Amino acid sequence: MLVLPMYVALGAPSVALPAIGRSLAVPFGATAWILAAWSLTSALAMPVAGRLLVRRSPFEVLVAGVVALAAGSALAGAGPTLSVVTVGRLIGGAGAGATVIAVFAAATALPGRQRIRALGIIAAAGATASGCGTLVGGAVTAWLGWRAVLAIPVLALPSWRPHCRAGAC
Repeated sequence: MLVLPMYVALGAPSVALPAIGRSLAVPFGATAWILAAWSLTSALAMPVAGRLLVRRSPFEVLVAGVVALAAGSALAGAGPTLSVVTVGRLIGGAGAGATVIAVFAAATALPGRQRIRALGIIAAAGATASGCGTLVGGAVTAWLGWRAVLAIPVLALPSWRPHCRAGAC
């Protein structure tokens, strides 16, 4: 459940870009930073999170990632200017990258069949959510507006309840 809002957040805002541009009175081309910011910091955060896992538990990295993900997404959804929205997406993307690495690290710590099952579930959930991102983005934009689309990752907060066993997180 934790990875669903993150993967949806990758593609969902693409549908909202015209509405964001009109609302913030910026050219459509400038709104591309909203997508680029997330992808950039997500990719940069992954190796950093991997290095943190050497010193910290997956649970600690997960908590930090989810907090950054939610805070950045809330900032992006409430941002009054393109700059603030972009900063929110930078923070949220970094949190998403760290969270993904922590989720996979926790899954790989499981024994045998449980590990294979967990990795399969994570991969299937991520692929499904990513594939549905544009559809979800269009529906949320139409029903709730572009700000709600950018805030979708905040939904990760209630889903991260730790179900860790000793040594797995």
